Amino acid sequence: MDITPAIITDFRGYFNGAFSDAQKWTDDVVSDLLCQADSETGGSGWGAFELDCHNFKRKGMYYFAAAWLSFLYGKDPANGIDLIARLNVQSKQIGDESVAYRVPAMMEVNNDALTYTSYGQAFYRLRKRAGMGARVI
Repeated sequence: MDITPAIITDFRGYFNGAFSDAQKWTDDVVSDLLCQADSETGGSGWGAFELDCHNFKRKGMYYFAAAWLSFLYGKDPANGIDLIARLNVQSKQIGDESVAYRVPAMMEVNNDALTYTSYGQAFYRLRKRAGMGARVI
């Protein structure tokens, strides 16, 4: 799939301006993540991409790209990719004792990283729906 300027512009407006600053979130960075998102949503359960608010693949691509933009770059891509793997962690402290553990303990690392952001959680939910089986289009 060719990531056109129209798709990049549509993506920028999708999340109420979260990625609208083209100085901060350059077209190259956004295009690269949208290309990766296209690969992640390539199965038949996603359907074909269209610039339509009801399009399932469009939602999946945009949430995937937003999740990884947020996860990899944080709030400022000018700082480069954050090389520290962050995983969901829960901690509890009582007195001088504390314990920390990943949540949920049985989740694969790739899914755990994906659910680090609200965008990733939305993509994770959509990915589960995409794998459910037949869909009327």
